[in-house]
Amino acid sequence: MKLLASAALLALSSMALVADAHISFRYPCPRKAPYSECPKPNDNQWGEVDYDVQSPVGTYNHISDPICKHSSSFAGVRPTFQAGSTIPAKMDVDVNHRGGSCQWALSYDNGKTWVVIQDHFQDCLANAPAGSTFSLPVRIPANAPSGPAVLNWLWNNNEGNRELYSSCADIVIQGTNGGSLSGVAPLFANYGAGSPYIPERAVSGGNWGKQYFDARKPITVTVPPRQLKRQVVPLN
Repeated sequence: MKLLASAALLALSSMALVADAHISFRYPCPRKAPYSECPKPNDNQWGEVDYDVQSPVGTYNHISDPICKHSSSFAGVRPTFQAGSTIPAKMDVDVNHRGGSCQWALSYDNGKTWVVIQDHFQDCLANAPAGSTFSLPVRIPANAPSGPAVLNWLWNNNEGNRELYSSCADIVIQGTNGGSLSGVAPLFANYGAGSPYIPERAVSGGNWGKQYFDARKPITVTVPPRQLKRQVVPLN
């Protein structure tokens, strides 16, 4: 019975993603996504599956969801990446809106503070075919501290409704034990009435929000060193 229920829900998830979908992470898995390769809910958690994982988190005058949508993922193994390595991130693309501006950010405190680690302005995802899984690699800084982290992808589209898209994936970074990561705080544009407004690029004569991205605030995220467990070897 459980297998039948699970199969039915997964089938419904595919229908939901086609019916109301745009773009999200496919890998690493976004929180509570219905993709088959993602952590599965427990028997009492099926109602928490996010079948609208590809939808925007807000528009220029309305906030639909928090930036990460969910405060946690379903229990499961987080993918581990070395500091300095490139994550072979993949996006599930329904409509590319003629590209836009992407930001990738890391958080070590479950989304309270973020530091941008990579940008791709103006034509990010412009070449992503509709209905495709599109590769969009992101590099983890070589000096990134070790520990559980959240990788966030943000996207302001060039064409269509003035929206903000966001995907959060729980990962583990193997790097420096403690330390800090400096950069800029991400821009949350077209995310409610109090946020910066970025118009459609073609309609506005090429304005893609450069002035807002240039004004992002410098930030340093500090991660305390973790106390490593010492292995005691008994003497013979």
